[in-house]
Amino acid sequence: MHWKLTLCLLFFAFFWVTGLKAQTTDDLLKLLTGKGVLTAEEADSLRAEAAIARQNGLPQNHFTLSMEYRPRTELRYGYQQLPADTSVAAFLVGQRTRLSLAYDYSNRLSLAFSMQDLRIWGSQNPKSMSGTVQVFEAWVEPRITPEWSVRVGRQKLSYDNQRLFAENNWRIGGNVHDAALLKYQGAKLVVHLAGAFNQSADNAFGTDFAPSGFTNYKSLVMNYIKYSVNDRLSLTAINVADGWQDETNVEKIHQRFTSGGRIEYLKGSFQAGAGAWYQYGHNTKGVDLAAWYVNPEVRYTLGDWQCRAGAELFSGNKPGETDTDKSFSPLYGSGHNFNGSLDLITKFPGDVGGAGLVNPYLNITWKVSKTFSVRTDVHGFWLQNDYVKNKVTYDRWIGVENDWLVNYKPNSYTGLDLGISYASVSETFEVIKEAQSGAHNRMPYFVYFALTIKPALLNSKW
Repeated sequence: MHWKLTLCLLFFAFFWVTGLKAQTTDDLLKLLTGKGVLTAEEADSLRAEAAIARQNGLPQNHFTLSMEYRPRTELRYGYQQLPADTSVAAFLVGQRTRLSLAYDYSNRLSLAFSMQDLRIWGSQNPKSMSGTVQVFEAWVEPRITPEWSVRVGRQKLSYDNQRLFAENNWRIGGNVHDAALLKYQGAKLVVHLAGAFNQSADNAFGTDFAPSGFTNYKSLVMNYIKYSVNDRLSLTAINVADGWQDETNVEKIHQRFTSGGRIEYLKGSFQAGAGAWYQYGHNTKGVDLAAWYVNPEVRYTLGDWQCRAGAELFSGNKPGETDTDKSFSPLYGSGHNFNGSLDLITKFPGDVGGAGLVNPYLNITWKVSKTFSVRTDVHGFWLQNDYVKNKVTYDRWIGVENDWLVNYKPNSYTGLDLGISYASVSETFEVIKEAQSGAHNRMPYFVYFALTIKPALLNSKW
């Protein structure tokens, strides 16, 4: 190479080692070109070599190791079910310990793996040899192009406001899916397509899916689309087909379809949105399905205060309807975040007697400081249709619930939560929940205290 090019390369090596930026390199090339030391072609060639050197010098491997320790102490008197006159409050401590690792190679391959131990204090014999550790997540995600990738394995499916698909972090074990997920991430458009097919064992013949101790879909196809029109307006669509095995013919699948979306508008401190979905096909028992769900909501932030008001409307069945099921199911979303912390209404259609639900709510949050906040939620509950049992028509009003949450986060890896919830329910709800007569005269309540410590143990790049 010509002597002057060799000299320039030595200069670049010095600049690279001493950490000077690309802008400094470009300024030097312009200076040498202006002095006649380099031609324009030689300068362009050196720019290309410098760019390659910078790219090769960037870290290509990124590894993180993190841990979550979350014990939660609970005092339950009416959590999920109404108390009887002989009921005594339950007191317990549940614990989740999770260890997670993640790896990324040059934005070409990502993988994640996490294990967790779940327990109620005292439920396991401390001298037992039985293991309790389980796999929470285990997936790999090769990137086809900068925009396209495929994630395969056990993974969380959490979308939109988590009403249809949620991580369900409130549960001690969370929620995951064994699925393949095709992803597109553009500047304004995001598209995900997930698919899953579940089996109970490595069958030699047939596809009999017979889970023991739990229920789940046999097949799943989910399409998520989000388009950001601008900084203020976004459109979201979620379309789902989940299949459930017939109770007598194991090779027959009842397909339930859910289609709809949400529109969100944000301007300064004001945010408004509305979501609507329609369910059709067949329910899990094979009955024709025609149900709907609507969720309008507005939010306003003023300084340290935020107010959120909205309503959830679930369609339901009218008395005597049997040919078509009009009871909407929120699929795999989070009921805890939407219908009250007492979790009295989380299972549809059972918790509302198949009659549907009207749930207006008001949420007020006060951010006292950077580390301390207080939130209160008020829910009102009505049935969407009349409820009739033993030829008696009951009132549609089923109750009201008030939740309080105090959160303290002293640092980036520690959080403390104190929750207090109580409700007043009607005789209608007592009948629907098949509780003891007079249960509606007793106030259910729920108190919990949770500690979450989630530090990053290792964050390495090379």
